Amino acid sequence: MKHYDIDGWEFNSYSALIRRKLIEPEVQPIDSLNTSLLFVGNFTEKDSYRAEGFVAQLLSLMYVKAFFYYYGRVKTLVWMRSPGWEFLVAPPHHRARKKMTVLRELTCDARVIAKTGNLVGGGQIGEPIELEHEKYIVPLDVSNFEPEVIFRRIV
Repeated sequence: MKHYDIDGWEFNSYSALIRRKLIEPEVQPIDSLNTSLLFVGNFTEKDSYRAEGFVAQLLSLMYVKAFFYYYGRVKTLVWMRSPGWEFLVAPPHHRARKKMTVLRELTCDARVIAKTGNLVGGGQIGEPIELEHEKYIVPLDVSNFEPEVIFRRIV
């Protein structure tokens, strides 16, 4: 988005990508993944409320088949800081569950691919969240790596 001077936090920006013909998605059947689109969201900034709000909005859009989800089942990869995303994968009867947990279960399949430390509902306090696919999750080390992003135009 930065390469095209478009604000990724504004949903209208994504319509601009299509209007400018920077992407040309195809409407595809809902029974398989759309092969013309991939949505990748890096919400690792320190403002976790903004990230949680954006992801909640994505789930709402999936439910009503709006935004990119009008084009079918679009693979969506999301990076988020912890705490902030645990409620999305909290199992039934866990106290970290929210209304968005149920909406996520209704709208999409979700898997944790990598994480740091133990998954604990409600941040660092609360009961641990046990995931069915725990043995396949890549463990990451905690770091304060925040690289400065520099864009250079290559001629």
